[in-house]
Amino acid sequence: MSIRIKDVALKANVSTASVSRVLSGKPGVSAETEQRIRKVIEELDYRPNVSARGLAKRTTGNIAVVVPRGSFILNNPFFSTILEGIAKGFDQTDYNILMSFTSLQQKRLLETRSVDGAILFSPRNEELSLEWLKSIGIPMVVVGSYLEDSPFPCVRPDDEDGIRQAVTALYQLGHRNIGIINGPISSMHSVRCLNGYKRTLLELGLDYSSENVIEIDEFDGFKATEVMASFLSDHRKITGVVCSSDYLAIGVIKAATMIGLSVPEDLSVVGADDVPISNFLTPSLSSVHVDLVGIGKRATSILMNMLQGKQLRKRDVVFKMEYINRSTTAPPKNN
Repeated sequence: MSIRIKDVALKANVSTASVSRVLSGKPGVSAETEQRIRKVIEELDYRPNVSARGLAKRTTGNIAVVVPRGSFILNNPFFSTILEGIAKGFDQTDYNILMSFTSLQQKRLLETRSVDGAILFSPRNEELSLEWLKSIGIPMVVVGSYLEDSPFPCVRPDDEDGIRQAVTALYQLGHRNIGIINGPISSMHSVRCLNGYKRTLLELGLDYSSENVIEIDEFDGFKATEVMASFLSDHRKITGVVCSSDYLAIGVIKAATMIGLSVPEDLSVVGADDVPISNFLTPSLSSVHVDLVGIGKRATSILMNMLQGKQLRKRDVVFKMEYINRSTTAPPKNN
């Protein structure tokens, strides 16, 4: 016999309305009561009939997580860690997550209104145009830096301040010739990182040189290894490098090793975002920490509020970053 919502309410000694509120993530139930209801749901192995409820409310019960450049992004620990937070957030609701990895899948999911809302991972205008996304007319939240005038709520790290902290940390160690390895300038994340780098050099009284800026056409550690091996061979005066992601920083360390440079003795390296693997590398990676799981959870929370018709207090939610000193940074040899 299938378990019904009435059975859950009876065993938890609450109304069916209270169970419904917990399932849909709506307010009006105390934390203690919610915990009791969720325990009963688990004990009875209750599964709400999403399709039936969807017919009644004209909803799908599905949320899209739109992942441009799918295979690449899933290999990047920055995004996979945020995905963990998104999954944990939706565990507290009865929504299903539908993930898409190609432009065709993304357009099909959104155009056919197969979902009630969407979380977009750092979309670029050449992949999914702003005008087209607005025309879909469903609640959407962007994770990662996006356009300044985005019509969608955005949850992101404070990229500019993160790079500022990284450059400042190297400066305080005695470095005066500091480079940056960045992603494509079509990414708002890259734009903010470059702005932070330029501004900090000027504040510290250091010269900015475009020769010390390395742009990779994607946030790809393999590509970074190839490009940086060539770059470092010709730019031995650089003693420190800040990176706009930990994934790029791993590529820099690999490149330095390939051409006979030692990290941090010959080259100090700082990553960004402090993905979980950073502390387990050898040498462990100095980085700028941000709560990636928290970003995923917050994006989920904002989307749920939008689905419930609530007014948003903030449309641009910025997570603070904090420099973490580990083993890839040291004073330069000539200091």
